[in-house]
Amino acid sequence: MHSDLDIVKKTLSDGNEYFEPLITRYNNYIFSIMMRLTSGNVDFSEDLTQLSFLRALKYLNSYDQKKNFKNWLISIAVNCFKSEIKKESKYILDEVSDIAVEESKTSNDFYKIIKNLNVNERVILTLKYVYDQKNEEIASTLKLNINTIKSITKRALDKLK
Repeated sequence: MHSDLDIVKKTLSDGNEYFEPLITRYNNYIFSIMMRLTSGNVDFSEDLTQLSFLRALKYLNSYDQKKNFKNWLISIAVNCFKSEIKKESKYILDEVSDIAVEESKTSNDFYKIIKNLNVNERVILTLKYVYDQKNEEIASTLKLNINTIKSITKRALDKLK
């Protein structure tokens, strides 16, 4: 199996068709993040996942090859989520999450807990507690200072008390 970096280099030198293994490798992972961020909205999560890979491919030449590809991809996915939430004023997360919570028994508690948090808080808690990322990884992924991550985490947890 080729490393992420090998696939990135091959894609950049020989064409977009070589990007497919990265989509296969990370599709389910990115989709599961989107499912949690959208409180279980399958259609919106699928759209965001697809958009994330399209943007990753479009901006692949700006990827810093010294950094972790997976974290770079997560940051693109999170940014897609944030920008689409801002764009679609008709998309009301609370209404969708109420429906999704009923449909998804396995994630019921998580959805209920985070649905009233703002987007940044939801993203950070999802990465930290669902995907077990350390504060340093989250800071790198979201391009935020580690103290900002800690502060947002504390504020979000205080809101949940």
